[in-house]
Amino acid sequence: MIINRFIKLSVLLILSVVFITTVQAQEPTFGRYGNIDRQVKRAPDSLSNNIIHLHRYLEALGTEDHEKIRAFYMWIIKNIKYEDQVELLYDDDILFYMGSNNCASPVCVLKKKKAVCEGFSKLFQFFCQQSGIEAYSIGGYISKKGEFQDRATHSWNVAKINNEWRFFDLSWANARLEHTGIRQSTNEFFMVDPHEFILSHLPLVPMWQFLETPISITIFNLGDEYINQYLVKKKPDYNYADSLKAYKQLHSAERSIKTAHDIYLANPSNKFNRAIEYYRYSRIVLSYQSSLEKKDMRQLIKAKNRIRIAMILFRKTQDVGSQLLFLQAQDDLVILNEWIKTTKDQNSKKSKP
Repeated sequence: MIINRFIKLSVLLILSVVFITTVQAQEPTFGRYGNIDRQVKRAPDSLSNNIIHLHRYLEALGTEDHEKIRAFYMWIIKNIKYEDQVELLYDDDILFYMGSNNCASPVCVLKKKKAVCEGFSKLFQFFCQQSGIEAYSIGGYISKKGEFQDRATHSWNVAKINNEWRFFDLSWANARLEHTGIRQSTNEFFMVDPHEFILSHLPLVPMWQFLETPISITIFNLGDEYINQYLVKKKPDYNYADSLKAYKQLHSAERSIKTAHDIYLANPSNKFNRAIEYYRYSRIVLSYQSSLEKKDMRQLIKAKNRIRIAMILFRKTQDVGSQLLFLQAQDDLVILNEWIKTTKDQNSKKSKP
């Protein structure tokens, strides 16, 4: 009897040790952030009204990049609420349509304390870049049910830590925290390896996968098993480092045109996100040219052509959001035409003897 009891206790002890060891193996690094997480929780509310002061406070909580990133990550998911702010707008031509009043810029997100996924990712990107950490906000697909996907609707982040790229999804971490209340549950979306992250997130452009064997949207939609098989069997055939280097050398406006082209190659059916990039190019040109007394005719004409392409693509998608963007692009096209006409008149006067 005593021997049996001893055997049972021994077995239980062994199982307990195995369980503890397994848990520690699964989460070997997150325990180190306990002190940072507690200090983030104690951050004064007054700091949230000033993005620079808030950044300085959070940055000071860590000495290494991954510690600073942890502070940024935890503050955002704890203090920014996910909320899709939608408003009704009216236009004589299409009666009622839906419009969005969501924040995207870091300052706006901090002011409202509300955002959708893009707002979360832009604020995180801002904090990282302010600390000299290379980071990007990435748009892409998340559904893997095999259905037809004609647009990407989600945003997340990637950051370079100790010369390695790691992924973060702050809006999903926020949702997990809101629904479970368990802080540890947010670690699933913190500093994730590219080979793991690709199982649930597919960037619009292959470069942002940070894989030497980028997968297609077709493989992505087939699910985890097919993705893993592809990653194991496929030989490396892509240099994302060279692609990123070339991308960084482009002007911000030219990056949009490059992205639009790459979106088409990756998923020709995605007209919406291509249109967004062409429209973004035109808006950058508009913003830059607005401060110039003498406009650049070549840039104006190029922006006009791109905004026309964007409008055609917006029309083809035929959803409410696209029609809203079509109307906004239409207004910007009027401005471009006026500037082109004025610039032509000015050049004509100068050419006369």
